[in-house]
Amino acid sequence: MNTNMLGPLRLGRMLLLLATVPGFGCATLSAHLKAPEEISEKARRLCMNSLLAWPELSRFPADMRPQDYVRPEDLAWLQAHPEVSPSIAKPPASPGLCEVLPFSVEEGFAVVPVRTRPSTPAKGWPSGDILVAFLQTPLGWRAAYWLPEEAAFPPQVAAANVLLFSEAMTRPQKLSGNDVIYTKEALQARVQGLMVIRCVITRGGSVNGCHTLRPVPLMTQPALKTLWNQLYAPATLDGKSVDTRYTFYMRLRMH
Repeated sequence: MNTNMLGPLRLGRMLLLLATVPGFGCATLSAHLKAPEEISEKARRLCMNSLLAWPELSRFPADMRPQDYVRPEDLAWLQAHPEVSPSIAKPPASPGLCEVLPFSVEEGFAVVPVRTRPSTPAKGWPSGDILVAFLQTPLGWRAAYWLPEEAAFPPQVAAANVLLFSEAMTRPQKLSGNDVIYTKEALQARVQGLMVIRCVITRGGSVNGCHTLRPVPLMTQPALKTLWNQLYAPATLDGKSVDTRYTFYMRLRMH
């Protein structure tokens, strides 16, 4: 079995790949072929309006209905909690330049890398890559922000006072530590899917405060143990190292 790890050094978050070949009927195949175009356009529009890290409803322009871009669970949570003010760096006053990089569409989800850079030189607004997850819904593909999942944790566990990683930061760079690999039990059970874990990467480069937003059976605890033993060059904001809440995406699939 081949394992191809795309870590934060390349994309800013971690992806674990263990390949699969899904089967499709004609209608499903047609929708699958159209998915990259829909996802790419939505990722680009979200990027241009500084909506990749947090779906601030007031930032959606008139020709972008939030319900067409945001996962229903996230939108419902936002509408039910209008008082919530996220801990996130202020976005730029003018739209940046956005490039959606190549990505693969899995069965029901896609993890999309978007490269950003300012449209004009701006101190403290770096170029970089940020990942956004899209999930398939009955009405199409929607960006997932994991808001109700994180809200299920107490604020101190979710480290809600720590800045959420966003386009305003340079991404953390992995320096040392093992990659996440399939356990024997997970291989035997043939578990697959998308696992999402959010952690604090401190300004000192250590990983702590991890909590699972989307688990995968038999793999969640091994993934947490691996992350806790990794070391990073921290994210920076305005040229200074900062603590940041950072989301790790791990795609698990097998032949």
